[in-house]
Amino acid sequence: MNRYDFEGRVALVTGGAGGIGAATIARLRASGARAAAFDLAVEGVDGEVLGIAGDVTRSADLDAAVARVEDELGRLDVLVCCAGVSGDSLHTVDVSDAEWRRVFAINGDGVFFANRAALPGMLRRGYGRIVNIASIAGKEGNPMAAAYSSSKAAVIAMTKAIGKDVAGSGGCWSTASPRR
Repeated sequence: MNRYDFEGRVALVTGGAGGIGAATIARLRASGARAAAFDLAVEGVDGEVLGIAGDVTRSADLDAAVARVEDELGRLDVLVCCAGVSGDSLHTVDVSDAEWRRVFAINGDGVFFANRAALPGMLRRGYGRIVNIASIAGKEGNPMAAAYSSSKAAVIAMTKAIGKDVAGSGGCWSTASPRR
């Protein structure tokens, strides 16, 4: 396993209670970081990890999570946005308004709200790293996944825009990480 140096860093991972988020926290902790997991339910999160229950579709929940991380762990250095849903596998004509909005609220709004909440402290301290998990579907488009593919394309474009917004701000940058 590669070893990365996150000694003394503090990370917040959305969707951190399971899947890619939990694996991300494990890698960050193995590399020396203290971590917080933000998820709908945080029961079962390792006791060494600060578990914060909340919903990425509510900006106030993410604002409160970042404030709690900064208060209890001293600062926030790294944000990894892993929370996401694939949505229902449907032909485009069968995607309801509610399903379209649900997928975008979690995959798009959630990433934006988390980035917006984390950036002020990172900019103030002159250091921050943000990784937004996207998907190759955001570049290629998947059949039966118009909402998912579109939401992940939004994450990719949003990440580029945010990265350009903070470029030259003293070490705070953003990157999209397409997964396959």
